[in-house]
Formats: sequence, C-alpha cells, structure tokens
Amino acid sequence: MLILLIAVYLIVTFVLTVMGIEKQTEGMKIFFISLLFTPIVGMVYLYGKKNRASQIRYYYCHECDYIYPVKMNDCPICLEKGVKVKLKKYKSPYNVADKIGELTLA
Repeated sequence: MLILLIAVYLIVTFVLTVMGIEKQTEGMKIFFISLLFTPIVGMVYLYGKKNRASQIRYYYCHECDYIYPVKMNDCPICLEKGVKVKLKKYKSPYNVADKIGELTLA
C-alpha cells in the first residue's frame, strides 16, 4: 500500500512538472517544490505564477496609418517626409483596426 501511495505521489509530481514546462515556467522548481512539500503546494505555485511570455506592445502613427511592433518615439516614415509625428502606444493592432479601419503593418 505504501509503494502505491509513493508511486501516485511521484506520478502527480511528474505531471505537475510537465504542466509547468508547458506553461513556460520553471519546471524543475515545480518538481522540487512538489517533491519536497506536496503536489498540492506545487499546484498552488504553478497556478500562482504568471506566464513568462511577454506581451508585445504596438505603436501606431496616426499620420501614415502604420503600426510598429518596436518601441520608437517618432514615426520613421513621417521623419523621411520631414514631419515629426509621435507614435501612440497600443496593446494590440486589432484594437487600432476596430477604431480606425484598414491599417498596414510595417
């Protein structure tokens, strides 16, 4: 009976580790937390952590309707024309498209 409980404990610990790797967090850290404490503590740690994927911020030029995924202060296309236009920050190009209509990505 004890061997069965240990096997279940290790399987649950391994499953939590795989879930941590898929979630792009530290899989080995979750493995050791689950192994040393309990899988319940490992699960709380796993779901308490945010994903490590970074959010892309987009910058929009209202003059030439271009969206840039790189942080810049001024629009380079408008600077070539001799006009200095500050770029506005948006989290997603879809938010911009809803407000303005058709846009082209640079």
